[in-house]
This record gives sequence, structure tokens and C-alpha cells, in this order.
Amino acid sequence: MYNETVRGAGMDLVFFKDAAVHLARISRILSMPIGHAMLVGVGGSGKQSLTRLASYIAGYEIFQITLSRTYNAQNLLDDLKILYRTAGLKRKGSHLYFHRQRD
Repeated sequence: MYNETVRGAGMDLVFFKDAAVHLARISRILSMPIGHAMLVGVGGSGKQSLTRLASYIAGYEIFQITLSRTYNAQNLLDDLKILYRTAGLKRKGSHLYFHRQRD
């Protein structure tokens, strides 16, 4: 269902027990009234995929900020304005995801 509704972001996942446990944890955190988490780990471990899937399950919109050398404080303020309008004014659940671009 996820691959059919999210354009350009299809995922081919192989679920193993640990991935299912992590998905359940992330989903539980996101379902809390003020749920937030910081996922830390090596690249390629599935943090982004599981978080996107958990956000989809929760019905949240994903707002991704890609950090690069040229990204500055003004860019952050502009992005946060967009996010606050979506989350606050439109009352839509949102998931803020920071992604570091490798230079």
C-alpha cells in the first residue's frame, strides 16, 4: 500500500525480527502526543526507511530538511515556517526528518 500511495519513494523491504521491533518502537513513539526521537546509527541500517514507514502508518506528512554546506540559518527559518504552517495551521501530523548531504 505504501508503494502505491507515495510517488517516487517506493521501498523494497525485507523484514526481519529486529526491523519489526524497531518499527513498532518508532510507531509507538510517533503515536504519543508529544512523541519525538533521535535515531542514531550507521548508514544503511534502515533508520530512514523504518521511520518513513512508521510515519505513513501514523498518517503523518514527512518534511525532510537536507543539510549541506550551503544550508544556513535563514534556510532553516524558511523551512520551519513551512512546517509550522502545515503542522499548526492545517493541524496535520508531521514528521521532521533531517538528512545530512555528503559533500
